[in-house]
Amino acid sequence: MRRRDIFLIAITALVGSLTAQAQKIDKDYYAYPLKDVAGYYSANFAEMRPNHFHSGIDFKTDGVEGKSVVAVADGYVSRVSLSRSGYGLALYVNHPNGTTSVYGHLSRFRKDIHDFVLAERYRRKSSTVDIQCEPNKFVVKRGEEIAKSGNTGSSQGPHLHYELRETASQKTLNIIASGIVTPKDDISPYMMKVHYIEVDTVQGVPCHSKIASYTVHKADDTTYKLAQQSPIKVGRKGYFILETSDRKNDCANTYGVYHLTAQIDGKTYFEYRNDGFTFDLSRYCNAVSYYTMQRKSRNEVMRIAALEGGTNFFYPTLVNRGLVRTKAGEKREVKFIATDDCGNTSTLKFEIEGKSDDSCFKGSLPEGSRIVYHNHDYADKVDDTFSVVIPKGALYESIPLDMHRSDVKPYHPDSTVRILSAAYTVHDSNTPLQKGVGMVFSVPADKSLQAHTIMASVSGDGRIYASGGTYHNNRLTARTTTFGTYCLAADTTPPTIRPQFEDGEDFSRRDVISFRLSDNFAGISSYTITIDDNWVPVIYSGGRLSANLREEGIKGNKKHTIKVTVRDGCGNRTKWEGTFIR
Repeated sequence: MRRRDIFLIAITALVGSLTAQAQKIDKDYYAYPLKDVAGYYSANFAEMRPNHFHSGIDFKTDGVEGKSVVAVADGYVSRVSLSRSGYGLALYVNHPNGTTSVYGHLSRFRKDIHDFVLAERYRRKSSTVDIQCEPNKFVVKRGEEIAKSGNTGSSQGPHLHYELRETASQKTLNIIASGIVTPKDDISPYMMKVHYIEVDTVQGVPCHSKIASYTVHKADDTTYKLAQQSPIKVGRKGYFILETSDRKNDCANTYGVYHLTAQIDGKTYFEYRNDGFTFDLSRYCNAVSYYTMQRKSRNEVMRIAALEGGTNFFYPTLVNRGLVRTKAGEKREVKFIATDDCGNTSTLKFEIEGKSDDSCFKGSLPEGSRIVYHNHDYADKVDDTFSVVIPKGALYESIPLDMHRSDVKPYHPDSTVRILSAAYTVHDSNTPLQKGVGMVFSVPADKSLQAHTIMASVSGDGRIYASGGTYHNNRLTARTTTFGTYCLAADTTPPTIRPQFEDGEDFSRRDVISFRLSDNFAGISSYTITIDDNWVPVIYSGGRLSANLREEGIKGNKKHTIKVTVRDGCGNRTKWEGTFIR
């Protein structure tokens, strides 16, 4: 055997060994990540969120901040981040078994970590940082406090976001289903409604019938049945949607369902299970769910079928992409089995019957349709003002694109926001996107407005909301991950700074100095504070900008000058200057 072949075999064996090791996780290896809490959960792994699966679990912290967050196993801090959105203050700890634990929405890091991050913020002159740490920088032991819980970043209340990932791939792991965390839960998943959609194909484009909906009743703790006694009438080809959710003991929260199986005549034809995912797969939740309903529902609206432009990653069993084919007059038995992450199961069983040929759904496309195939790039324009580029893989299924100049008249309640173009509609917001699409407006703008011009989304009643983009040489280019109606707008009104103290106020007994920031249209994009002309790190959360005077070492009962500079998303800048004593 050649040396090269021996080398390849050895490498293959090593990779296989590491993969197997990463998949076999000892649930007793990890400690509970919090101390002195009741032990309740506000969200579970992989439940549906806007445009992403939830990548961890959320622990309640009894409605307060400052609970002790501990390392779940021996290891070292590999990454520290501080951002105004997302996880806010977050710690990442690498463990010898090939996993990484993640702790998000923290209020404060352990002192040595805090001091290190603060020094880096000064060095970079940046209030937000994302730092990779050397393995020997911050070594931690199982059960050792590493932070305090909080409410930073994109958080709606005090809690701890906790994840486990495979370090090499950054694949998230289902912490509850693997038994690492064991909530009190003997409640089987709930089933609320069943929906059915017939499908036909015209020119390679899937066409869908109107949704037929059926109420579900609970027969006992684990069994459900349809409210109607007669079989559901189905067409030649179609699929089902199941509205479902889960509960856990002693909590009012709703949770996502871990495992869903569909059988027809006793044979499994569809199976969804989410044991973990890499982040490039997270947005596919828009295809796993039935997006139109999911975006408005607190339940999990599960599509029991796979779209052509989606992914098969979450489907261990998938026959004919989940489409159910039924002949005229044929009766079949359908069974759904929903299982939560603690092993509780519910079932729903009902009959279907094929409709006659003349009553089945027959698809059609509008005359002159612009067809966008999910596996091809597409570019087109409405007129000389507006054009669109839709990249291959942006759509989950091919569509007849509806793109036109809209009759809606855009407006903003603040009359200083200028509307610079008509509104243009690109399909509708109920059609989800996996990738961003490009939009281009070719509209000359006054020189005074060019630096303040952006794209705006237009609601049904015409009100506009900032959507970003870059204006250059009489053209604005932008990317969006949402279909809808858009126009151009310009805003020259600077943001507002409101100090939360009187000018010259004595801060000898106060550590934090703060300001309220607001903007009329595009929102706050950047901010800086200097004290005595020295840059200081700040925290911006919930419209409040604050600096810690104690950490700045400001003392001595002296007068200090403080300056604040704020920019909005349209490039407008506001400066404020005042004094305080400390």
